[in-house]
Amino acid sequence: MLTVGGANWGNAPLVHHEWPPAARIAVEVFLEFMRQNRVRPYDIAARCRIRSLTRHVPVGPRREIVHSFDLTPPFWPLTIDPDDARVTGYGIDRTGACIRYAQNPYPLANRADEETVLRVQFAPGCHNLMRRATRTNPAFICEPLPSWHAVQIITEHLIDAAISLSEGRGPVAARTTAPSHTTR
Repeated sequence: MLTVGGANWGNAPLVHHEWPPAARIAVEVFLEFMRQNRVRPYDIAARCRIRSLTRHVPVGPRREIVHSFDLTPPFWPLTIDPDDARVTGYGIDRTGACIRYAQNPYPLANRADEETVLRVQFAPGCHNLMRRATRTNPAFICEPLPSWHAVQIITEHLIDAAISLSEGRGPVAARTTAPSHTTR
């Protein structure tokens, strides 16, 4: 396995072991190429888990939604969806995982109304990172792709995206399927 920077700290695999060898090698070369060309990754990245609970209380809101934010590694965007009003697409994070990313649509503060309570929880360091987001440097919600989908994205977009990013043109325009947010 190619060791790139600090990606293998803690003996974590650089890319998923169930990918075909060609996909693993392509991602390792992509990561090294991005570092050598000093292409800056998007660094405000998190994962959001959403839980919906029913509260058994005599008065007040009975429904509670909890958004739990965890840090994820910075990533390089491979694609961007030109049809989506928010910034969405596929990317490769610093550990070599293929992800789907979307500009953060979730509020970062607790809220309540007559029917619902929205609670927000952050992993250590995540709240400060998310608060750094600006219009020009937005926060992104990332979720890893299943292996079969990751290999498909790598096959279709990795080489074109690497060239485009290294030349300063940004990610490749391609349609993205809507993220499926899992409720846990």
